[in-house]
Amino acid sequence: MAQSIKKRITVSDVLTEHVHKWQHGDIITIEAGTGVGKSHFIKHELYPIAKKERSRILFFLNRTRLNEQFREEIKRDGKTDVITIILYQKYEWELLNNKVIVKEDYKYIVCDEFHYFLTESRYNKNTEDSFYAMINEKSKIRICMSATADAMIAFFKYKNIQHASYSIPHDYSHIKELIFYQNDKVLEKFLHQIPKNHKAICFTRSAKKAFKLHDTFKDSMFVCSPSGNASEKKYMNKEQVSKMLIDEKFDEQFVFSTSTLDNGINLRDKQIKYIVADITDVDVLIQCLGRKRIIDKSDKVTVIIKNISNKMLNKLIRDCDRQIEPALYLQEHGTSSYVEKYRKQPNRIVYDRPANNEVGYDKAINDLMFFKEIYDKQFFEQVANEENGYMNYIKTKLQQDTYTILDDTYDKADITDYLDTIIGKRLYKEEQAELIKKLNLRDGRDRRLKSYRTINEYFNEDDMPYNIRGKNRDQRRVLENGHINPNYNKTFWLLAKHQCL
Repeated sequence: MAQSIKKRITVSDVLTEHVHKWQHGDIITIEAGTGVGKSHFIKHELYPIAKKERSRILFFLNRTRLNEQFREEIKRDGKTDVITIILYQKYEWELLNNKVIVKEDYKYIVCDEFHYFLTESRYNKNTEDSFYAMINEKSKIRICMSATADAMIAFFKYKNIQHASYSIPHDYSHIKELIFYQNDKVLEKFLHQIPKNHKAICFTRSAKKAFKLHDTFKDSMFVCSPSGNASEKKYMNKEQVSKMLIDEKFDEQFVFSTSTLDNGINLRDKQIKYIVADITDVDVLIQCLGRKRIIDKSDKVTVIIKNISNKMLNKLIRDCDRQIEPALYLQEHGTSSYVEKYRKQPNRIVYDRPANNEVGYDKAINDLMFFKEIYDKQFFEQVANEENGYMNYIKTKLQQDTYTILDDTYDKADITDYLDTIIGKRLYKEEQAELIKKLNLRDGRDRRLKSYRTINEYFNEDDMPYNIRGKNRDQRRVLENGHINPNYNKTFWLLAKHQCL
């Protein structure tokens, strides 16, 4: 009997019976994973309702490429009569230039990928303008959608913004294995071993790093923001990227991209077996993982994520404090004291606001940026509180039972190669010291462990088929070649390898 496939709950399943109850002035938040029909709901459920009401939908998007893709879909489906698409960034420019665009007949404002307001606030001070402009459209129904809405919903609560929340469960059953890595060279070594008929998409924090990998792996594509400041953007093959977006797949074995592809872009290809992410912001990371759309139950991926060590987490906490502390000082002591104390220290969060005073300006705090720093700091502190905290957090977030560490696998492989060369050889003091150094086993106080019994425990715990016999004494006075044995009466270790069952 064929196994029944469990149908995923979609946004339409949850919202269809609620949409008619929404009133002018409502703010609706929809938190739902990728591929469960957030855009489908707007195009196929909300569109006919708005058309019948003779009202319109203003649809905000956050990426130029996504904007182009979605605009074509709306045009093709003949829905431009009701749905108007605009980039947040264009709207922000119009706000700065005092051009009002939200007309009377727009009943619905849809903020797609609305985590944009927070995640982009690090690089774009104007997200505060578009956010509050949306909030102040009190005669409209505002629908805010994202696969990573937690931080924005926390911001709504922080600012006491009333909203109705809907959440659709995430499903990560397509993840075959979760792997972490620490060292970039270890990742490169792993990528070199991927079979030629398997593809990988790798997201990095910087265009420089993505381009360096592209340069290393010839059968690859390089992607970064065409409008960003990265000098590497001149090396991007725009036609190649455009073809990938249209086909929703790529011909090369690898794509090395910045997080510019983090939203809305779909890649439908069962040959994509690996998704790699070196991204610090967890919301952006989750968005990146969602770029591969799962075709069926047999479509599985291995997810490989760069770990953030506790040492790095503590550095990130200090970075947050450098932004937060001056802003708190400004709140408490006002502009003149702030200027006196922090005159020469740049701060992302604090900006100059026109004011009716003797200097013509005042210092103000960007709400979204301020909250983002506090939110991130709390997250970093939370995961830094436990050993392997970041890896355990991601494991839980992605609904996985276990994870492996790539560096351990490769270290073990290197050690195994070395151990195989010394099987059956007498290991005197110098050779013992070399083995101890190679294994580098340490106790809780970071002291190197040197006894053969401890090494045997390590072999046993890690299922390595080796064993050291210690306390042997060399009784040979003369060697086989007739020379006097310089190690006569010295103790040695003997390494043996046993068969795995």
